[in-house]
Amino acid sequence: MIRVLVVDDDKLARKGLISIMPWSSHDMVVVGEAANGAKALEFMEKHEVDLMFVDLSMPVMSGMELLQVTRQRFPGLRSVILSFHEEFENVQTAYRMGALDYLSKVRLESEDDEQILKRIQQQMSGERLQQAAAKPPVLSAPAPESNTRSQEEEGWSGLEQEWRSHYWLYNESVFQRLCKQTIESKVSFRRLEGMFMRVISQIETITALDIELRSDANDVRSAVEWLRDYRKRVYVQVAASSDFTNTTTSILKAVLFIREQASNTLHAEEVADHVHMSRSYFSQCFKKLTGSTFNDYLRQERMRAAERLLCETNQSIAWVAHAVGYNDSKYFSQLFYEQTRLLPSEFRAQFHKGDD
Repeated sequence: MIRVLVVDDDKLARKGLISIMPWSSHDMVVVGEAANGAKALEFMEKHEVDLMFVDLSMPVMSGMELLQVTRQRFPGLRSVILSFHEEFENVQTAYRMGALDYLSKVRLESEDDEQILKRIQQQMSGERLQQAAAKPPVLSAPAPESNTRSQEEEGWSGLEQEWRSHYWLYNESVFQRLCKQTIESKVSFRRLEGMFMRVISQIETITALDIELRSDANDVRSAVEWLRDYRKRVYVQVAASSDFTNTTTSILKAVLFIREQASNTLHAEEVADHVHMSRSYFSQCFKKLTGSTFNDYLRQERMRAAERLLCETNQSIAWVAHAVGYNDSKYFSQLFYEQTRLLPSEFRAQFHKGDD
């Protein structure tokens, strides 16, 4: 059983949460409650706790202060944040400190209690599976429920893994595909919002960027648009930065440079020099972070630019080829076909057919 402690200075809110949640249905049991961070610490010194639901705004010791202490004193403890939606900045900080999830007090009554605990239980189970993966496997018959995951759940797990890989931060085609697939998926807004916030916390940690975060998203589509805007602001800060000590931001700078110079003759050495890296180290980091080699990425950017020109202009195929960096139109058409499975003329005809 997952042992739960509820920490909130609002007694009614605390009692209400304890009474309405279907804890036992999700292998959880509430072992205690506390009115502030100090009381919570006293309780945890004497009792085993696996999961803490904690309000951020409390007297004596706030939820944020409690998270800082428990992170050092009880490293195995997981936390779920209770907050008002306008405390977005504090929620984001809590995620950086390892919070598992958060519940908005404003929307708590309208949310599905079963889905809330199911989501949290799955995340804790996933972490335990990762920890167990390092141990020698024990052969046993598969549990019946292991084969009952729906196709929708498996599809979302794949999408979530792609969002967490961060390739979308560098690759426009990957980003557009993920946005489309996410909007078309049947994932709940709350699950998507929580995942996006954790992903952004990871990005801020590895880039050391400080981007003001405000969220007014209220459904899946607006959450995706919010992330699209966040990605643009990351690019703006990276472009303005003169710091080349951070590998992630340096590769992002390289990506922006490639997009600007894609129509010109461009070699990895030039881009590496632009971001103050040796060619070999640049190539290694570029592949690791973007998921593509430099040459593959440059070709993808040129084909993406070609698609745009084929749709937006009536210029000849040779003109489009030259505009995106290829003097040989036949070679360009061959590369374009490899990328899209259509010849440039077929791609243009298909696009204009959709306008009819």
